Amino acid sequence: MAHGEFAVEAVGLGKAYRMYGSPLKRIVEGLSFGKFRGHHEFWALRGVGFQLRPGTAMGLCGANGAGKSTLLKILAGTTMPTEGRFRLGGKVASLLELGAGFHLEFTGRANIFMNGIMMGFSRREIEAKIDEIIEFAELGDYIDEPVRTYSSGMGLRLGFSVAVAVDPEILIVDEVFAVGDMYFQKKCIDKIYDFKRRNKTILFCSHSLYDIRQLCDEAIWLDHGECKALGDSVEVTNEYTAFQRSHIGETDEFLVDQFPTHSATKASARDPKRLPSITDARIYRMGTDEEVYEVESGDSIELRIWWRNPDPESTPINLGMGFLRQDTTTCAGTGTHFSDVKLDGTEGCTILRMPDLKLLSGQFLVPVLLLDDGGVHKYQEYLLPENLVVRSKTRDVGMFRFDHEWVPSDLEPPRQELPESGGREREVEGAER
Repeated sequence: MAHGEFAVEAVGLGKAYRMYGSPLKRIVEGLSFGKFRGHHEFWALRGVGFQLRPGTAMGLCGANGAGKSTLLKILAGTTMPTEGRFRLGGKVASLLELGAGFHLEFTGRANIFMNGIMMGFSRREIEAKIDEIIEFAELGDYIDEPVRTYSSGMGLRLGFSVAVAVDPEILIVDEVFAVGDMYFQKKCIDKIYDFKRRNKTILFCSHSLYDIRQLCDEAIWLDHGECKALGDSVEVTNEYTAFQRSHIGETDEFLVDQFPTHSATKASARDPKRLPSITDARIYRMGTDEEVYEVESGDSIELRIWWRNPDPESTPINLGMGFLRQDTTTCAGTGTHFSDVKLDGTEGCTILRMPDLKLLSGQFLVPVLLLDDGGVHKYQEYLLPENLVVRSKTRDVGMFRFDHEWVPSDLEPPRQELPESGGREREVEGAER
């Protein structure tokens, strides 16, 4: 294929760092002009290659130190690879360490121009974008104050605003939404989703497997700098999930990846009273007011979720839920956005009916998620106070029961056709022997 068919191509990328046992060894090696070797090499990344077509979103998953940030820094041009090569087709904007390139003594406005010029844009191009950048950052009069007077959240807003305003063909994002209030996180995700809708190419690094599944078409799982899996985002994150289950014993640690927080909604620095929230969630025997957390396989139950949404016109919401086994296996999950169910009004109760429950014996965590209209941003993760205990009277094995029927039959077995060539001769030879 022609090179122009891909927005991003990487072949055998690797990055090695020199590690010195002490500062003295570094000095002696330098003074000896290479005759004395005082270091050993640490490969943060090795042998990574992939191709991305324009308009594709790729997620990077893996544990801390797996090489995700190193790969993104190479593609963003902030560090050079030790081996391999890569090619980018179009303008690139990277969101690696927002605000890291700001001059603290310069004003926010001056830093906009400085960062824009560093990205390769002319002063005229930046002037055409500056009103849009300032409006998105919402810094008010602080835009003309030195950046050293900014809080970390204000610097984050300004850095993101500058990066996305250049409207690149390729956007590189490295877990930058862990800082800042929920209002800003939502604004960032909306902007990235807008990039995806406009057929931009996105490389997205996150510890949230949910975000990678929802946002990305493909994914890479990195482990100790090497590619463990590459392909469809759902398949790759499932492989990574299976790996985590065998290496992480604590349920709460694993829940961080499946549902980044299962506590109450984080307060918004903007106006927490305007945020949607889950007020309660409980399990009942279907059609009754009997609250139950011990049922039998085959029982009919319903999950009732009470929610409030002070501003439904500007903040449409969805609900999601799942069943997680105690070994952190995700057994099932669904959401209102999968069934095109709309949650209208400022408050309400939405019921998920589950007739003839298929789960087999076990104890299950039941998390409930409050999501945005696209099912990507999580306003809240609400874990039911009690686990659901399911008992079974059957001998079926596995996680769930499936509808089936055993039927006696007098059908003849299918006829085995012999190969056209060689089959008859082998049969005859065998008979003679």
